[in-house]
Amino acid sequence: MEKLMVVIGTKGQYVKMAPVLLEMDRRGIPYVLVHANQHPLITREISDTFGLRPPDMELWGLRKDIAKSTEALSWLAGNLLLALRGTLKDGSEIRRIKDLLAKDALVVIHGDAPPALLSLILAKRFHLRIAHVESGERTHNLLSPFPEEIIRRLVDRYSDLLFAGSQNALENLKRERVQGRIIDIGMNTVLDAVRFVLKNRKHDVPFVPHEYVLVSLHRFELTNSRSRLSFILELLESRLATEKLVMTMHESTRWGLQRAGLLDRLTGLPHMNILPLLPYHEFIHLMAQAKFLVTDGGGPQQESYLLGVPCIVIRESVEQEGFPNVCVSGFDPSRVREFLLRLDDYRLPEGIGRFDHVHPSRTVVDHIEKAV
Repeated sequence: MEKLMVVIGTKGQYVKMAPVLLEMDRRGIPYVLVHANQHPLITREISDTFGLRPPDMELWGLRKDIAKSTEALSWLAGNLLLALRGTLKDGSEIRRIKDLLAKDALVVIHGDAPPALLSLILAKRFHLRIAHVESGERTHNLLSPFPEEIIRRLVDRYSDLLFAGSQNALENLKRERVQGRIIDIGMNTVLDAVRFVLKNRKHDVPFVPHEYVLVSLHRFELTNSRSRLSFILELLESRLATEKLVMTMHESTRWGLQRAGLLDRLTGLPHMNILPLLPYHEFIHLMAQAKFLVTDGGGPQQESYLLGVPCIVIRESVEQEGFPNVCVSGFDPSRVREFLLRLDDYRLPEGIGRFDHVHPSRTVVDHIEKAV
């Protein structure tokens, strides 16, 4: 009977948990790796980038990366039933949690994506302990982003070990008086992911360094809103008309633009280069040499800070604040204009080497090892 299980299934979860899994492998700590199957295709590429082992078990999936809200609901409903039953798939075989894990096993989950909610339900159903990596992050608005803010609060409330990677996260958890043990890991584990890529996976960028703007947009609150997508198009068409744009296209973004009748308008921009989703190491090297980044994602926001690249986040609110390279503009044209006028003020000259003394994934594994 195993005493440790890790459940992850989205791109962000795989990236940020990869260095934790590698550290557990390095120490020879046994664990059951469960793929939640929300992003089965892109996570396969991330596994290859980091050299991760294949998952031992999986949840039910659509055999494709989820791009539409209807697909997300279907995935959630199907797996909610499996979680309540306490079953996992091992190839074609169905395994029961109670036959797989010890009664005091620890379930490690990450962040605020739906797989974290399913993992919480599964763990509580069988009275298992929970360790939450990237705990304590808050926008303090239950509906922004939705459902992530609700998921992270629920998971933190019922976790036994809470790994916080920022001072704000620590303060949030203390203020909420969570019952579990709060552990300061110094920084988000994405630091170790970026560090790994820069050290182990070199890549030549096919654009002139610092002469292109990187665009990465994918969140449901953007792709499901025609007015917000129109704001993005106006930004790319007018305010960034003189810039060379390089956009990595998520399927959810493509689908949202197509549904809103805006896809042809985007693809027809003469200064736009549209790329498919890139392997993680290629995306990091592309970001490292960009003039600046336009995104709505929390992961790219953090990665841009580590790399010192100016970043504008097209969201009303974010979980992590205080990054000197980041402007959270919302959908306010005046904030965008201010960012572009003060671009040099957002550039950080120091590289990732300024964090050589911080090793968050090691700290996470130190405590997991003691707990099991």
